[in-house]
Amino acid sequence: MRFFFDFCSYDPNPQDLANDHCMPSNDSHDRRSEKKTTHRNVSLSRKVLYSLITSSAIFIAFECLLRLVGFQVTLNTEKMVFTFPLDDYNKNAPEPFLTRDDTVFWRPKAGVMDHNTKGFYGPEFNIEKKPGVTRIVCLGDSCTHFGPETYPDILRVYLDEVAPGQFEVINAGVIGYTSFQGRKLLESEVLDWSPDIVTVYFGWNDHWLARGREDKNQNINDSYTQDTLQGLRTYQLASYFFGGNDGARQNQKRVEPQDYKTNLRGIQQACSSINAKVWYFTAPHALDLGIPPYLIESGEIADEASLIPLHRQYNQTVRAMATDLSSPLIDLESEMDGMNKTELFLDDHIHLTMKGRFYAARRMIDTLIAEGLLAESLNIQ
Repeated sequence: MRFFFDFCSYDPNPQDLANDHCMPSNDSHDRRSEKKTTHRNVSLSRKVLYSLITSSAIFIAFECLLRLVGFQVTLNTEKMVFTFPLDDYNKNAPEPFLTRDDTVFWRPKAGVMDHNTKGFYGPEFNIEKKPGVTRIVCLGDSCTHFGPETYPDILRVYLDEVAPGQFEVINAGVIGYTSFQGRKLLESEVLDWSPDIVTVYFGWNDHWLARGREDKNQNINDSYTQDTLQGLRTYQLASYFFGGNDGARQNQKRVEPQDYKTNLRGIQQACSSINAKVWYFTAPHALDLGIPPYLIESGEIADEASLIPLHRQYNQTVRAMATDLSSPLIDLESEMDGMNKTELFLDDHIHLTMKGRFYAARRMIDTLIAEGLLAESLNIQ
């Protein structure tokens, strides 16, 4: 140990180093070592460059191959494909009327195709509610959104006739919406309208396949880099096999049953904060008369056999929620199951005919009467 410490403390002088045979005695060895080091560095740089060029060429070739064979996976619901794909629907409509939105994914354009300046189907309305007016806001999907005469339209005309100036009906339904989007719309916008009654008619889009992320997991604020990556077929392929597209692999719904329940309750809680009442609808259907082939072809459902039980499951959630919260329930599914469905539904067996929409409006009038908000009056046919 003493030798070790003495060695470590030894401080050689330059002459000692010059006489040491273990050290170079001239500059030639230094120059040779420097040349070898430079050669190694150049060789390493070339190898790295060649590797990058080769890897890039392979990546580009593979990306081109995936595009040539038509491979594509949707990874983001903001670009999501639903029954009528957002961009395709705009192309096929008389004029483009849907636009992307950071909060609710998409919404109708203001002032286009009978949408008012706030982007909702129907007449203009002021944010500030008139004193003494009962304001009814109808949340929903395309079953609520589209006419030419929607059930909110029919209800509005009737109430204006039998109780002029006492009611205001606003159609806040939007094609393709789930309960998640309806809840977001309510919280971000509708509550500011001070509604007295909010009707909730969802279900169909909730249990369609997610084909990407569930609605609640949409990252609509993706960075430019991530947005660019999602456009690469190679990235899409890797995401598909390594979990980035779980919805497509596991048949996840846009809104899973438990989340559907959470959204329905969330709507009620938000409305309670402004003392507004919630009325729940079950979504009726005529699927027992036949399931449209486009539901399979467009990827809305995994198989036909499970559709009716699945839809009934979501409707049962609505019934249970209405019972649990002591909220009015308009059970269109149960009621129309005993009626002539060929008269009530369009060929897709999902959307209502004019007669079906009149029936939905009639049931809303019945509920207004039952809640003591409207005197019994004229019958609606």
